[in-house]
Amino acid sequence: MKKLFLKTKPAAVLVLLKDSQQSWYPSKLARAAGMSYVHTVNLLAELSSSGIVTHEKKGKQNFYNPTERGAHLALSLEDFSKKCDAAEQEAKPQKQEEKSPQEPPAQKP
Repeated sequence: MKKLFLKTKPAAVLVLLKDSQQSWYPSKLARAAGMSYVHTVNLLAELSSSGIVTHEKKGKQNFYNPTERGAHLALSLEDFSKKCDAAEQEAKPQKQEEKSPQEPPAQKP
């Protein structure tokens, strides 16, 4: 269901960035989100120009952090993702009930 509404990997990058315990640089984000390095760098540039993330250069590395707006978006995406997962879990038992064949009534001898 999430795939219907969200681009999974870009959403994963934003949700990963909200973890302030980590120092996030592009290659680490790419690995964690299952994306290519180039795709991640392009996404981060777009998020940066939109004011969703900021970056800080330390030596040769750029480290990324969400802005206040980016952190709010990440929390909203994570909440939406959890709701989609819950809806899928509710739908699974219903689908299984629909698939299971109805047993014919027992005939009396």
